[in-house]
Formats: sequence, structure tokens, C-alpha cells
Amino acid sequence: MKKLATLALCAVSAMAVSAQTYVMKIHRTDGSVQLIKTTEVDKVDFEEYTEGAPDTPVLGEERMVDLGLSVKWAAWNMGATKPSEYGNFYAYGETEPKTEYTIDNYKWVWEDYEEGQFYETWEQYLMLGETITATNYDVAHVKWGDQWRMPTKLEWDELLNGCTWKWTAIDGVTGCLATSKVNGQSVFFPAAGNMVDAEHTHDQLGCFYWTATSTEDFEEVRNHRANMDATYQSADGYDYPEVGFSVRAVYGPDPFVQPKYGVPSAPVDLGLSVKWAPCNLGGNPTALAGNYFCYGETAPKQYSHVYNYKFYDPLEDAYVNCGDNICGTEYDCATQAWGDDWRLPTRAEFEELVEKCTFTRSGYDLVVTGPNGNTMKLPAMGFMGYAGAPTGYLSPIDTGYYLSGETGAATWANGRPTDNEVCTMFRFQADKGNYLIYEYASRAMGVSVRPVYAK
Repeated sequence: MKKLATLALCAVSAMAVSAQTYVMKIHRTDGSVQLIKTTEVDKVDFEEYTEGAPDTPVLGEERMVDLGLSVKWAAWNMGATKPSEYGNFYAYGETEPKTEYTIDNYKWVWEDYEEGQFYETWEQYLMLGETITATNYDVAHVKWGDQWRMPTKLEWDELLNGCTWKWTAIDGVTGCLATSKVNGQSVFFPAAGNMVDAEHTHDQLGCFYWTATSTEDFEEVRNHRANMDATYQSADGYDYPEVGFSVRAVYGPDPFVQPKYGVPSAPVDLGLSVKWAPCNLGGNPTALAGNYFCYGETAPKQYSHVYNYKFYDPLEDAYVNCGDNICGTEYDCATQAWGDDWRLPTRAEFEELVEKCTFTRSGYDLVVTGPNGNTMKLPAMGFMGYAGAPTGYLSPIDTGYYLSGETGAATWANGRPTDNEVCTMFRFQADKGNYLIYEYASRAMGVSVRPVYAK
């Protein structure tokens, strides 16, 4: 690298004498603006740029813009190399661009869906979860790794509300320039339009970006989009998942927040090797039911299925092993919610419950009486599947499924390896008097959790 010139900031010291604070305002070719206090600058060197030099900017830093918000934003679209380039279009949850964006070539649809048959509206599509940020459905996370990911709707809302917006052009490309109200930094969004079937629509008229958030309308699979043009900026709209939109990445930790619940004041002593919680996880002593959880996941969901299971990799079509025994670990929902004194039961502890306790039915509860005469109630909650929770507690359900912290059988009954697909549960059918340990339960199935006291 050959040094060409050095500009000493002679005026800096003079400026510093003044009570005012001066800044150096750098106008980049991409339309963004960077502000630097002159008191923080000693000199500016102008040097010849040499590819591969030791002090060449790291790509991750070069494409990252700090707008003073909760996350940093990428300077350009996925598939682009500079702010004014369109980059690629992506269908929701897909990680590669296409020439056509139709429901026939959309990856996440039911293979056996037949038009005209009776289905719920959403059943033509596979639901990928309330958010796909930082998952294997997230093209930004898959392509760029680290903490790069698709922004959620809330993060788009923060950007839209935290910036001033100007309809302008950079390199002859029309788009929106967002300037932070916090620190004056800017980021440009080209008006790339979108792809519907094989048609490129709204070119140079609007910016369409996927958020990583699905709509709350449980009857249909639709996903929130951000839409900006000369007069309008919003992330409240939504669209069909097969259409092609741009993706703009953000850099920041996964926004997941571990839910916390009220911890029971005292466990129930049934006279067994461990004490049991008086209610299900997510419930309380006067409302026992609680929430549904999947094996290894620590938060409840709207629905449960392999496609939104955290430990299923859709790119490899394989389950990820989170442990053969997750009791008391980071994958234990009871420990994470109630603290180290609580955990999921082991298979042996459920077996002890079956072997040493008596069971009677009381409404939709299973009353468990221990060897010492003490009792606890297990609500018959069924399980949560792809259609969401069953009609709920106090409905005609007589079957209960309760999660253990251990894996299931090594192979299915037909001899095929389960490959991290199953776990062990306690299952009861109160009306039939069946109480057994079930070791072929899908890990992606949402079921009840009754923690044990581990202290």
C-alpha cells in the first residue's frame, strides 16, 4: 500500500477552543452519511487501495451500518454487492433465488395437497413458525452466518419509526434513503419491486422486503412484509409466501426471550424418590393446565410440527441431536423457566409413578395418589399438533401426554432408526384405564410438562 498524501487537521485544535462541537460529515457514494467528531480525529490519510492488504476492511464491517437502533443493518440486499444493486428475490423461507415464483415451485407446501378437498385454508402451505429469524429458513443467517439474520417485524417497525425517509436515487437507481433520527447515519433501499410468477412487478416503484414474522391470522399462512415507496413506509402488510421479495439482513443476537413463570411455593411429596410440581409448567395451583412444549424447546408455540421444530434442519431433512438426557440442561424447559431446583422428569421417575401410585379420574383430571396417600392432579390435555392446541382444558379430552427429559427407542417398531426423532413420554387414557411409558413420541409434538423438584 503506497501512501499518497496526509491531511493534518490543523483547524481541529482551534475548533476545540470553542465551546461548540464540530463534526466531519462524510458523504458516501451510496448516499449514506457518516458523522465523526473532529475532536476524535488526529489526521486523515489518503492511501492507495490494494486488494488483500492487511488493513483492508473486513466485509462484515463494511456491509454493517449502525443506525443507533437495537440491531445493525446491512448496507445492501442479500445477493447484492453494493447498496444500489437489487440483489436477489426470495420466497419466504427459501434460501436460493429462482426465475419464477409460483406455488407450484414453492418449497414449503404439502406434497399431497389436493385442490377441492376439504382442508383448513392454511394446509396448502407448511407453517414454518411464528418467526424464522436465525433459523435454517433464514437466507441471511444461512448465507452470512454469525449473528446475521432476517429482521423481525418489530425490528422493521423500529427502523421505519426511527428514521426519516427520502425517495431519491443512487447510481441512477430509485429507492428509499433511511436516515437515523438517533445518529444521522443512513442506509439505502433500492426500489427493486418484486416477483410474482415470472413477472417482475413494481420495478423502480416500490421496495418490498420480507420480515421474519408470520401473521397472527392462524387461519391462513401469510407473512409480514415491509413496503416502502415515495409516500408510504410500513411493515403491517403481508403476502403469500411463494412471491419473491428482497431480503435485507440485520446483525444482532437472536431476539428470543426466555419466558418466566411463577414458581410454585412448594412441591408435592407423594412418597416417591422425587417430589412433583403441583401444576403444569405455565399453569398455577388454581389453573393446572399450563402450556405445551416440545422436546428441547424452552418456550410454548401457537402450533407444533416438524417444520417449526427448533431441532429439525429443513436443509438436511434431519433432526439435530440436543441430547439423550436433557434434564437440568439448557434444553430443559422446566429448569429454564423455574430455576435449577426444577427439571423435567426422567423415564425412571415416570415409571415409578406408574408402578407405585394409583390413578382415578376426576372430570378431565387424572388424580395420582402416592404411597403416602398424598395426591396431585394431571390434566388430560391431549397434545398440540399442526392445527394448534386442542379445544383446551375442560373439553372432552381424556388423554394426557407428559414430557420426560429422555430420548425414546433407538428404532421405530418397523426397525428404521429414529435418528433423534423421538422421546419418551408418560401417556394415559383415563377412560380406558391405560397408564404407560410411551417411547415413540415425536420430539416435535407439543405436550404438557409436569416438573419435578430436583433439589
